[in-house]
Amino acid sequence: MRRRLLVIVFALVAGLITALSLPLVRATAERTVQTSFIGRAEDGAWFADLAATALETGRTGRLKAAAERYGELYDAQIAVVDADSETVLASAPVDLTRPGIRSALLHALADRPAQRPGVVWPWDDRPFVLAEPVKRDGRILGAVLIVSPTDRVRSEIADHLTLLVIASLAALAAMLVAIAAPVVRWVLHPVHDLDRATHEVASGQLKTRVSERAGAPELRRLAYSFNVMADSMHASREQQRAFVAQASHQLRNPLTALRLRVENLEEFVTDARGLRELNLAVEETGRFGEILDGLLQMARAEASEAERTPVDVSAVVAHRVDAWQAAYDAGNVPLTTRIPDGVGALSLPDCLDHALDTLLDNALKFGDGTPVTVTVTRPPHGGGADGPDSAVEVTVRDGGRGLTDEELALAGGRFWRSTRHQNVRGTGLGLALTRMLVEAGGGELHLAAAEPQGLAATVRLPAAPLPPAAALRP
Repeated sequence: MRRRLLVIVFALVAGLITALSLPLVRATAERTVQTSFIGRAEDGAWFADLAATALETGRTGRLKAAAERYGELYDAQIAVVDADSETVLASAPVDLTRPGIRSALLHALADRPAQRPGVVWPWDDRPFVLAEPVKRDGRILGAVLIVSPTDRVRSEIADHLTLLVIASLAALAAMLVAIAAPVVRWVLHPVHDLDRATHEVASGQLKTRVSERAGAPELRRLAYSFNVMADSMHASREQQRAFVAQASHQLRNPLTALRLRVENLEEFVTDARGLRELNLAVEETGRFGEILDGLLQMARAEASEAERTPVDVSAVVAHRVDAWQAAYDAGNVPLTTRIPDGVGALSLPDCLDHALDTLLDNALKFGDGTPVTVTVTRPPHGGGADGPDSAVEVTVRDGGRGLTDEELALAGGRFWRSTRHQNVRGTGLGLALTRMLVEAGGGELHLAAAEPQGLAATVRLPAAPLPPAAALRP
């Protein structure tokens, strides 16, 4: 945006300087032409006096010699005609029938003053044409014609134009450096702050605020409105979190008491059907307790202000796979890994651990007993933490039935469970909590269909150099 605004300002300033320079350019060219014209007019008047004597006496030797010397000196053509437009003498052949020359001679023979030529530009190679009447005692005896090249005039005008262009470019550069760039920086600084703050709020950092004292009045009002909006969002989330936390906590005690009472009913139930129903009731209270625990975890996670820290992804993944190996062995489910050494990423504390526990648990429960593979993908060679391909990917892939496209769009929502998994133990909060923790740390959670079948759950985290070995946590 800064470049686009600078281009616009540059165009406006260049247009302003051009608009101011054009009259100056024309005035300079006109002054140069006028100076040259005055000199030629004086020469024409001198030749007219000399020609008057020559035409009266018929002796043209002196006039011809002067015309030839003048022509050699100024590379000009001089011709003298009588009152009938007949050529008396010429320093060089001149075509008197050319439109510009013919009209100039007619003006002179009509006793009219010589017409001043228009502006001569460097690319205009037309010569000066000047005709002066030759008079004696009010009688028109003829006319003197001077046709001179404009090389010197055009060169002088070109020099003036070059200096003016250089001065204009210098003024343009000075205005851009001294005025335009600081003004653009002043205007866009609040916009950049708002852009940064908007992204932070969108990622869940609702305590982000912007300064209301920088920039133009409109931007200050926008910053104030943004802060009010952020305050409202933060207050709303805090109220929601507090309600969920308090409700979950307050329901724990009655639920625990209810479960104890239900379990105590076992000695009063004697038939098999009653015992089965009693066991189902105990299981439901246990599931209710898991839901409350999940809600409480989400409320605590939303209230967390932990900062991202570098973690050894390779070590964390290997550690969690080892922890789950016994459960997979008990279920006769193969669990394999592809983990390169020394892969680091930025993450919230324990976020990757929690994410792997959730994904490995889901793969074990919903993967239909198919092999599960855990892979870690490092950034391409040379990809830094700020590069375009700087994400570390941790993928848990199974070969089960997976999810449909409609289910993939819904998966990860709070309390969502596939209709095919309603009888499998779970709360529907695991993926939702995992996604919230991963995104709060600047990462992403993607669910996609695996090839040829199954589900691939991928956690993407920003890559980061590994901290010193002493600071690493397995």
